[in-house]
Amino acid sequence: MSEKVPRTRGRERLDAPLVRLTAVLLAGAFAALADSTVVTVAVDDLSDAFDAPVSRVQWVVTANLLAMTAAIPVVGWALDRFGPRAAWIGALTLFGAGAALSCAAWSLESLIVMRALTGFGGGMVLPLTMAILARAAGPGRVGRAMALISVPGQLAPVLGPVAGGAVLESLGHRWVFALVLPLVAVAVLSAVRGIPRGGPDRSERLDPLGLALLSLGLVALLHGLSSPTTWAGPLWAGLGALLLSGFALSALRPREGAPPPALDLRLFAHSPFRNGAALMFVFGLCIWGGMFLLPLFHQRVSGADPLDAGLLLAPMGAGVALAVLCVGGPADRLAPRHLVVAGLAVAALATVPFALATADTPQWWLGAALFVRGAGLGTASVPLLAAAYRGLEADRIPHATVALNVLQRVGAAAGTAGLALVLTGGAASADPVPAFQAAFWWMAALTAAALLPALLLPATRPDRDA
Repeated sequence: MSEKVPRTRGRERLDAPLVRLTAVLLAGAFAALADSTVVTVAVDDLSDAFDAPVSRVQWVVTANLLAMTAAIPVVGWALDRFGPRAAWIGALTLFGAGAALSCAAWSLESLIVMRALTGFGGGMVLPLTMAILARAAGPGRVGRAMALISVPGQLAPVLGPVAGGAVLESLGHRWVFALVLPLVAVAVLSAVRGIPRGGPDRSERLDPLGLALLSLGLVALLHGLSSPTTWAGPLWAGLGALLLSGFALSALRPREGAPPPALDLRLFAHSPFRNGAALMFVFGLCIWGGMFLLPLFHQRVSGADPLDAGLLLAPMGAGVALAVLCVGGPADRLAPRHLVVAGLAVAALATVPFALATADTPQWWLGAALFVRGAGLGTASVPLLAAAYRGLEADRIPHATVALNVLQRVGAAAGTAGLALVLTGGAASADPVPAFQAAFWWMAALTAAALLPALLLPATRPDRDA
């Protein structure tokens, strides 16, 4: 027994090659994550620039998230078909092209299309980051590896609005979309030598029917759910449900000689993965929904300018970073259930001060609540990811990553559209406070509801699996 411990610890070390790979992946992941929230502080300005209500302008955010979701099922196929390096560089190139074209958008509709293109490329970057890193780290180091990339990764969505606010005030809304282009260039150049080429499998095939059913079904369903007060809303939602049912039938049928499904639904038979996937949906709603709601709250209720609205999000980034930095090691040693339940409970409680906030609420109090909320989400995020991958074979990790990211992006898009709907419903009132309070109550309730699947996560340490 005593002779085995040193060898086990040696195998579990985070060696230099893994750290270097993490650094290379971070450049692209940081750009994609920052881009997904950089526009949140510009929603108010875009509403004025294009003379459109928030319910329409939010599609600049939602279209980006939906395109990210639609791109994710391609990731597993691209990783196997072209190898990690080629798939990574291709995704970054598409992402950068969309960001550059967004700067030249001439109308709200053209901007929505360009943001969708950006989202398609960015949607591949994030799951590729997770899949490449999880495969390189192996099951014994995945918790700490995810912590390495999560600390700056969780800061990126918070720093995006800060940088966006600074650019918005000095250069205007068009230049907000160009912020990520230098990072994209660095990420592409460093990937040439920093990411292994891998062995592409030229026999790997894409499932075009399943991909079309899944992508179009998700877009139609979310579009319908975001427009429940119009006659077309239920029709779009019904069409989306029908397309997704068709995808489920296609994915679960015997596939002898057929390409693998765009989303491997059989992964959901594995209970740790199933519970982790449900929680990823809630995390998408909490993080991206919050990034949409908080800047608008500070601008419309507190009277902050775009830069100040971005800076007021900094406490959440600090809370997330501190928690992720501290929880990476324990996530490989402790039962995930306890960490995730504690983190979600803290995050739900820390949302309540915003549900009670008015224009007179002290900013230091809201900043403290935001820091605690970020710490709660950070505490839950790393053990959640490690638990979702727990017990999966190495060749299933790319497909698991695809499914987890799909659900996170669906949660993000649903949360953004739903919160925009709540705010639009209260737009007729001269006082915006009640609408924002209602939106924050919804966010607190949904975060608390995530405790139910969290209680089903494994209650044993990862190193005690059979």
